[in-house]
Amino acid sequence: MHFMLLIFVALLCLVVWGFFHSNPEGVPQGWLLVLNAAIVVFATLAGAAIGYLLYRDASVVKAGEKGLATYLGIMAGGTTALVLMIAGGLVRNLLVFPISKRAPIDPRP
Repeated sequence: MHFMLLIFVALLCLVVWGFFHSNPEGVPQGWLLVLNAAIVVFATLAGAAIGYLLYRDASVVKAGEKGLATYLGIMAGGTTALVLMIAGGLVRNLLVFPISKRAPIDPRP
């Protein structure tokens, strides 16, 4: 079980790093900040809600196994948050700020 949590933490770090390092260039920074915050908040709240609902369900069904219910809630809620953050980043880069709507970037340093 600890190995799975370690894998989850590694995936969490990679997804969060990738989300912020794939910010589109040549877009209004204010809108980008608002959109990034909205995606992160939505993904976190949705993951927490799903994790809590699964924890509550699992703890009722298996009353003596609170540890397993907690593990299930963390993994399912966390996975939901990761998937929503990845999907939000794709929507941000492909639909909200497509390449055709970005300002040209000066290649000089």
